[in-house]
Order: sequence, then C-alpha cells, then structure tokens
Amino acid sequence: MWRCVARLSSLIPSSKTSLPNQLANGLKIMEAFSTEILKPAKGQNHSREKPPFITFVLGGPGSGKGTQCLKIVETFGLTHLSAGDLLRKEISSNSEHGAMILETIRQGKIVPSEVTVKLIQRAIELSDNNKFLIDGFPRCEENRRAYERVIGAEPNIVLFFDCPEEEMVKRVLSRNQGRVDDNIDTVKKRIEVFNTLNLPVINYYSEKGKLYKIHAVGPEEEIFERVRPIFITLETLLSNAMGNKIRSISSTFGSLLGRGDCFHELRLFPEKRSNKMLEALDGIVNDLESSVEKGIRLDPQTFASLLETCFQLQAIDYGFRIHRLIPEKLLRKNVGLSSKLLRLYASGGHIENAHQVFDQMSKRNNSVFAWNSLISGYAELGLYEDALALYFQMDEEGVEPDRFTFPRVLKACSGIGLIRIGEEVHRHIVRYGFWYDGFVLNGLVDMYAKCGDIVKSRRVFDKIAVRDLVSWNSMLTGYVHRGLLAEALGIFRQMIQEGCEPDSVSISTILTGVASLKLGSQVHGWTLKKGFEWGLSVANSLIVLYSNHGKLDRARWVFDKMPERDVVSWNSIISAHCNDPKALLYFSRMETFGTLPDSVTFVSLLSACAHLGLVKDGERLFLLMRERYGISPVMEHYACMVNLFGRAGLIDEAYEIVSRMEFRAGPTVWGALLYACYLHGNVDVGEVAAQRLFELEPDNEHNFELLMNIYGNAGRLEDVERVRTMMVERGLDSSVYHYQIQTKMNQF
Repeated sequence: MWRCVARLSSLIPSSKTSLPNQLANGLKIMEAFSTEILKPAKGQNHSREKPPFITFVLGGPGSGKGTQCLKIVETFGLTHLSAGDLLRKEISSNSEHGAMILETIRQGKIVPSEVTVKLIQRAIELSDNNKFLIDGFPRCEENRRAYERVIGAEPNIVLFFDCPEEEMVKRVLSRNQGRVDDNIDTVKKRIEVFNTLNLPVINYYSEKGKLYKIHAVGPEEEIFERVRPIFITLETLLSNAMGNKIRSISSTFGSLLGRGDCFHELRLFPEKRSNKMLEALDGIVNDLESSVEKGIRLDPQTFASLLETCFQLQAIDYGFRIHRLIPEKLLRKNVGLSSKLLRLYASGGHIENAHQVFDQMSKRNNSVFAWNSLISGYAELGLYEDALALYFQMDEEGVEPDRFTFPRVLKACSGIGLIRIGEEVHRHIVRYGFWYDGFVLNGLVDMYAKCGDIVKSRRVFDKIAVRDLVSWNSMLTGYVHRGLLAEALGIFRQMIQEGCEPDSVSISTILTGVASLKLGSQVHGWTLKKGFEWGLSVANSLIVLYSNHGKLDRARWVFDKMPERDVVSWNSIISAHCNDPKALLYFSRMETFGTLPDSVTFVSLLSACAHLGLVKDGERLFLLMRERYGISPVMEHYACMVNLFGRAGLIDEAYEIVSRMEFRAGPTVWGALLYACYLHGNVDVGEVAAQRLFELEPDNEHNFELLMNIYGNAGRLEDVERVRTMMVERGLDSSVYHYQIQTKMNQF
C-alpha cells in the first residue's frame, strides 16, 4: 500500500489545500465507505455462522514475507488480501469512492486508515472463504487501532518474519527490479522506518499472545517448514462445528504448542507425536460420522480443516471417510473444499479419485490450485505424459498458471526427457512473467540438465540473481549425472567461494561423482572440518567411495562412527564386503539393531554367498527373504541364486531355479547360467542358455564368445566354426574369437 501511494503521488501533481478542506475530504470518503460501498450486491447473503479467521503478516522489506504468503495461500487455502492491491483496485474501478481516494493521493496525503480497513472489511464480506491472510497490515499503531475499531475484533494470529538487517539489504539489492530506490542508503532508510512504525505493533500482539516469530533466514522451503506447523495445528483447533465434543479433543493438539521467550513459537515434533494426532483425528471423525447419522448439518469449514489435517498427516484413509460425509452438492459447489480433497487424494497416489473430484468441480477454472494439485499427483507417480497433457489443457482453458505450477510441469518434462516440450514450457514461463522467479528458474536448471542440454542448464543458472541451495545442487547434480566431473568440482568450489554453505545433498552428490580416491579424500577432509560427516547421505556416500577403491578399513571406520544408520547404510557396508564373510556378520548386526532389510539387501547378500561358495547360507537367506520379510524375489535375486549354484558346479540345480521362476527369465539369469556352464564345461545346458541369450541379446558378442569357448573346451570345433559364422552373419566382430579357435585347433 505504502509503495503504491508513493509511486502514484510522484506521478500526480499535488495541490495545497487548507486543513478544513483536508478534514472535509477525509470525512467525505469515510462517510461514503461506511454507507454505500459496503452494501452487499442485491440478492447476496453474506451473513456468516462464525467470524472469519484472520492472519496478519508483518515483515520488513526483503524479509521474504511476500514469498511465504504465496506458499501459505497455496497450501492452506487462505484468501490473500493486500491493502495496496485493494486501494489500486478501487482507484482503477473509476468509482466515486476510487476518485476520492485518488484525490487524496493527488494532494500528497495518505489515505485514512479507516478507509483502508473498510476495503478489507468489504473484501472479507464478499468472499466465500472464511480464512484470510492480510499482508503488510497493520503497518503502524494507527492502522491497528483503526482495524480493531471498525472490525470490532483482533486478528487470530500475527506472523512476524524476523530477518537481520544485512540479509534484508542483500535481498532487496539483489532483486534487480529496476527500482530507483533500491540502493543501500534508501533500503536502510526503509528498514529503519519499518522498525520504527512496526515495533509497537509487534510488541502489542506479543503481549496479547498472538504473535508467532518466524526466523526468516535460509532457503524458501526451509523457512516455510517453520510456518507450516502453525497452520496445521490451528486448523484442527479451529474446527469447532462439532461444539464441545471437538473442542474437548483440541487439548490433545494444544499440548503440542510450546512457548518461546517474548514471542510465541510453535514447537512441533510430528515424528514423535503423530500417533497422538491420529488418535485425536480418529475421535473427531467418529464424532462426525455419528452426528451425520443423527441428521446434524456440518459446517463446510469443519470438513476443510479436517481434510487439511489429513493431508499434513498423510492420513488418506480418514480422508476417504470424511469424503463420504460431505454432501455431493456442497462438494461440487465449494471449490476450496473440493480442492483440498483433490490434493489429499493426489498426494496419496489415489490419482483416479483425485481426477474424479476434479471432473465434478463446477468452478475449477476459478483457481489454479486444483490444477496444480492434480499435475503434481501425476508427476509424483511418474505419469509424466498425463501431467503435461493436463497442463496444456489448463492452458487451453485459459487458467493462468502461478509460480507453483511450473516446477511441477518442469519435473514432468524432465521425466519424459523431451527437451522440445521443456522449451515450450520455458516460453510459457517467459510469457507469464516468471522469468525472474528463483523457484521457477531452479526447475528450469534441473529440467535442462535432465533432458541432456547442460549448456542451457548452465545458462539459466547464471541468470538466477539470488541462488539458493536448490539452485547450486541442481547444477551440481546435472554435471555429475553427465559425467562432467571437472565442471562439477568447479561449481562446488564456486558455491563455497560465494558464501553458500553446501549441505548433505551437495556433498553426497559430489562424492558420488568423484572417481579419484584422492579427490574423494579431500572432500572427506573438508566435511570433517565443517562437521558434515555424520549426515546419513554423506556417510553413506563415503562408504561407497572407499569400498569402490578397495579401502574397506576406511569404509568400516565411517560405518562404525555413524551415530544413526538407515537401510542404505547397511546395504552399502554389506555390498562393500561382497567377497568377504563379514557381509553375513553385518547382516546379523542389522537384524539385531532392528533395521528391516529390503530387496537390495538380499541382492548383496546372495551375491556375496555366490562369490564365497556359501550355498547353504544362500539357500537359507533366500528362504528368509520370502518367509520372514515377505519380499518377493525379482530378476536380480534369481540371477544371484543361479550364480550361487552355478559357481558351485550345481548346474542342474541352477537350471531348475530358472525353470521354477514365476516370470520369464531375463538376460542376467540366462547369462549367469551360461557363465556357470563355461566354468564347468556343461555343453547341454550351455546350449539352451546361449540360445535364449541369442534371442534376448542378439548383438551381445560376449554370449557368442562363451558358447564358442564351451564348444572349444569340449573339442567340438565344427560347432565353434558354426557359431563364428552366425556372428559374421549378424555383423559382429569375430576376429578375436577366430584367433582363439585357430590356436585351439593347432593344439589338437
């Protein structure tokens, strides 16, 4: 609002007026707003069963509150109100009241607080929503008093994005938006003015117990994770349509609230308290079902709040139960409610249910939220073509995307690997004005890298004004996946030089790409200095690095020092000992520590048994995998078992394994059998395995070589020559094998 006033006043010539005239003009505006402008349209009924839920959002220039407001609105379905936007809209409407506001600005004066509050009040009254986020208001004590005087109530909560001055200055100066006042002196002055005007407001709401202080330093997503628990818990607490029954359960959620020093801060530990929250949710849903059976009509806001809670807890089963309670007519008419249900289904992988809700929405084109949720659901399931088809349908229907649309669409482009479609989406990004949005640009960097155009990926990366960890990691991962180690190390060094501290993703990515033990050890040394070593992903990468270079003592040292381990840690150390009996000892320890093995664990174990000739142990583990852990064997497990029996000379048993498989054997299984026949000179089974491989891999010269060697070792030289002729007919290189055959014939 304040920037708008300053800009307009600089363009409109001002004229001096007497104090009585100024007062008269202000009273005239206030009188108009208090009478005509707030009357609802004819035929509309804007009475509410309960007062709206109001959130104030405060923060200095460069604190990032604008970005976080977008995320809050997107995630929790609040209506975003900006005092400045409301004033501009009223002026542009060419109404009598807009003309009065414009005249006030022309005279170089600030619009009275009561007028701004009346605009906010009207926007609330005309909205179908019941939850509002008011951005950048109140700016001073006068604003606050006017709001409470006109509205007759205080906000429910106040968010304050607390950011150090040097960080705010850095952010504003890096925006490069072309504003003449974006220089260090004016930015500092703006921050000083903000602090002077806002501090009394902040202190007032702190004493009232309504202020939540958010530490606004770090990546956008990380900051939002500090905001998210506030709304998750409050939504549940505010679900009061069930009266005392639901309010009595709210104490369970209320116990999750902690208090800071002079500011209230929310301290939630979902991983420790999810069971309590699910128990409370179960009680609420049971009461809802009982009430509906008795014919009690429920408030749509109750459904919306509980669907949001289900989404945050990923309690999909409860979402299905709540869906059955919502009247079909209400769901079809209420876009906010159906959008929440759609998002819950899509995020839980129930994409057919989500699309069914989407198809029944009567006003789905009024908001991009539902489209975003469905596109995201398809992309997360790997249904990239469906996600892209939905996006282009959205474009055809004239639904304008937002900054949350494009990262999801770009992920789908990356999934199908078609750069042509990615370039088309890129043009849309420019068309809709998101070319300078860091969130979107990060998605472009990742998309181009995954689609194979690392040059364009770097070009976009270089255009990002303020790079966060996601930006650096996307570029770093792109280089590593393309095998460009020198470039990856260069970006890693540049990242550090520019003051961006690498995280566990950065370090594990660079360790994955390092082929040199020396370079890997240097990165390890750097992580030791920075205290990163015991992050799970970093430690797991170090185990793989050292085991790949045969440094098992170092791999074991890293593993033994880890304060916590996941299944990847155990799999890595077991795989590192694929030629060592210690592999089985590590598996025994894994079971003792209570870590559940997965499919990869047993591939490593069975492979180790095959290399070590431990047939009985291999049979025991294969049985254990199926009966104790319920893991159905896949192709790799069968290949390991064939290799296990084959290396031990048990060719018939190996062949029997192949014949008992639940699905058709692939090249890895037949290849293991053919190699075993080569080792032990079994011509009959070798011929069967080779014939299958010639069908599955007609261009694999190695299979022909093995069969020729089997024939050669058995003295069947005519068959050797026959296989060599087959290779020539298929256009394969047989010269090396011809030399080996001639040598064998000379021996005879």
